[in-house]
Amino acid sequence: MTSSNPYHQKIVEYYKDTENAYKDSWDLNNSLAIHYGYWDEKVKTFPQSLIRMNEVMMEAAAIKPTDKILDAGCGVGGSSIFLASTIGCNVAGITLSERQVEQAKENAKQKKVDDKVKFEVMDYCNTSFPDESFDVVWGCESICYADNKEQFIKEAFRLLKPGGRLVVADGFVSKFENNDKLVIRQWLDGWQVNYLESPVRFEVFMQEAGFINIAYKNISKEASHSSRRLNRFYYLASLYLLWKKINFSKPATEMQKKNIKACRCQYKGMKKGLWQYGLIVGVKSLVGSSK
Repeated sequence: MTSSNPYHQKIVEYYKDTENAYKDSWDLNNSLAIHYGYWDEKVKTFPQSLIRMNEVMMEAAAIKPTDKILDAGCGVGGSSIFLASTIGCNVAGITLSERQVEQAKENAKQKKVDDKVKFEVMDYCNTSFPDESFDVVWGCESICYADNKEQFIKEAFRLLKPGGRLVVADGFVSKFENNDKLVIRQWLDGWQVNYLESPVRFEVFMQEAGFINIAYKNISKEASHSSRRLNRFYYLASLYLLWKKINFSKPATEMQKKNIKACRCQYKGMKKGLWQYGLIVGVKSLVGSSK
């Protein structure tokens, strides 16, 4: 069921309004990815870096073919389809957007993994799944959208079987108060994100929920190629908007304008060290119980 939460509605509208921009700039039709890439010695092209981020997360969470995965904030199904097609595990993908669910289903059908992946509209902070339903909860650049990141962590813990893993790749402010910095605020507002957690706070929330063996890694260096790419897109998109204005074409929406400005702000914020791209993994203790 579609959420009546105004913040959720803004997120849904944002992804609908910027879909063409992601297709033009982010290889969306082929990669099915709406996230930063991971650039290392194994990567030669931008599309490869998007797939590599999935691989790095998969390796960090030690995902096995027998694992059942929850893709929390699945978008158009890219990570779910990658996991199902690469190692054959079963994946449940959830998103706030009915449009994305339909796109994800179609993408899975085209990739011939629709027997292994299921998609539905659901809030990952408040799911209808029973306790201990999954071996892995996966959040690829989606947990930043949680109304309350601590609540998401508690729900992830409830959903995981003992020994299950939570793996998150996302942006984190270096200090929580950096959310109030103008360049960060303009970036987050442009992408309809309420706030980012800091690595320290996120780890504390995981510890308090009951996770053990928590490991955080700053992978900003590997993600910086995508940050620079977005910065270049800002200049190209700005020229395009100017051309449209001169030619009296249909003007961009306010959301689209903010989205373009955000591409510049995220780059400036990373360069200033106000935020970092992080990868964090934690394990639900074998003796842990749902809270």
